[in-house]
Amino acid sequence: CKIENCESCFSRNFCTKCKEGLYLHKGRCYVTCPEGYAAANGTMECSTQCEMSEWGPWGPCSKKRKLCGFKKGNEDRTRRILQAPSGDVSLCPP
Repeated sequence: CKIENCESCFSRNFCTKCKEGLYLHKGRCYVTCPEGYAAANGTMECSTQCEMSEWGPWGPCSKKRKLCGFKKGNEDRTRRILQAPSGDVSLCPP
């Protein structure tokens, strides 16, 4: 294995287990997970953090679930969770 700080390899250029205290990400070993990634549940493997869809369009103005003809009301829009770390959606934003 030619990868620095690697304990075991799949191939010469792809690490499958890093030395203790280091994080594994895409076949390489790091002191911390790269930006946008977090250690998966209790492991030293970096996985993507929450991946969210784009925001949907704004809905109509409403107040107490009735469409507005009001001076004040709320408009809502939503987005979906596309991918959650280790499938745990509670780690994602609302």
